[in-house]
Amino acid sequence: MAQKPAYEELEKKIKLLESKISFKQARESIKQSLKKHDIPVYETKETEMAVDVIGQKDAEKQPVEQVLITEHIFRRSIEESIPSGIAGIDLNGYQIYVNNAFCDMLGWSEEELIGKNYPFVYFPSKATDTDALKFELILKGQVPPEGIELIFERKNGLQFYGLVTSSDLTDNKGETIGYLISVADITLQKDAEKALRELSSRLINAQESERKHISQNLHDSIGGKLAGIKYSLEKILSEYGKTSEQLRNSIENVINITINTIEETQRIYKNLHPAILDDLGLCPALRNLCSEFMGVYFHLSIHARFEISGDSSIPESMKILIYRITQEALNNIAKHSKADKAEVILAQNGNMTELTISDNGSGFDLDDVLQNQTDQHRSIGLKSIKERTMLFGGSLEIKSTPGKGTTIQATWDM
Repeated sequence: MAQKPAYEELEKKIKLLESKISFKQARESIKQSLKKHDIPVYETKETEMAVDVIGQKDAEKQPVEQVLITEHIFRRSIEESIPSGIAGIDLNGYQIYVNNAFCDMLGWSEEELIGKNYPFVYFPSKATDTDALKFELILKGQVPPEGIELIFERKNGLQFYGLVTSSDLTDNKGETIGYLISVADITLQKDAEKALRELSSRLINAQESERKHISQNLHDSIGGKLAGIKYSLEKILSEYGKTSEQLRNSIENVINITINTIEETQRIYKNLHPAILDDLGLCPALRNLCSEFMGVYFHLSIHARFEISGDSSIPESMKILIYRITQEALNNIAKHSKADKAEVILAQNGNMTELTISDNGSGFDLDDVLQNQTDQHRSIGLKSIKERTMLFGGSLEIKSTPGKGTTIQATWDM
């Protein structure tokens, strides 16, 4: 016969102990204590409140096991008074504990949750690979201190965002027997962030549209007229070959100034909006961007690699975003890194789009730069990259070590 899980044996012992104990005094004491600290108190069952057995005269006669169980009930009553959802999971992936707030948050009762194995009923049936990997962090006890954002599914099918933090559950020997997670519903916060991203995205799209309009006008109007002036001056020189040397030199100087003005105008309207992005697509635009940088910074070799079948699945607004991030990153590399090699990689893995830009330069201390302590210009560039990435719901990772180069990786879940 299979041995019953430990939590079932514990529950039996708790119920046996509860029949021998008075709870009224302890309940009122706990409530008053929580109110003094401005902690919201949920109404809980009498059998789930702290026990006053610890204060009884014959407490020293209590068996050790009974005192431990009493302490368990005491801890449980505190947990039930906290508005965050709390749940316990053992090392085998079994749900061994939930508080009332957790049940209210999800719509399932304690009986429906306790004893169930992973994947739990509140794990979304159509979860993405990313969500699955995040949930596995809980089962492995690898949740970072700042927590992770995870999607939960209620019994009625509705989903919500939860901020999950975790701590180890240990036995009396200090050995880990599971993990205790705390879940805070952050749906309103995520909805506000999404609305802000959508608004910001529309503003950026409007800005890029205006930049594109100005770029076209520069190209079609001013650029065309400057080209006309250049050709007219060249025609004058060819038709009046016997013109005085002084006049000829003056005209040649005007031609050179006109050529420089045309090139500067071309640079301005290309930076305003890369026409190649509209005409040929993202990958050719990025490859051309790398070539332009190498044409200006001769010491720098940039390799572009694309692990993507096509960019049709990438929204237009995302294409210009990726282009701008690459442009800013290469600008930082060319001006600050002292690198002679850089690499730009655009890859797609399922729903994930990744842009990685690395160099073999001098590197830097990330904290110092971001706090404007050593390099304000580079700091502005990195902050711009971060803001652009986060604006479209992406994540950014920057790795840099002095003397060992820098890698920037931006990731979006499309």
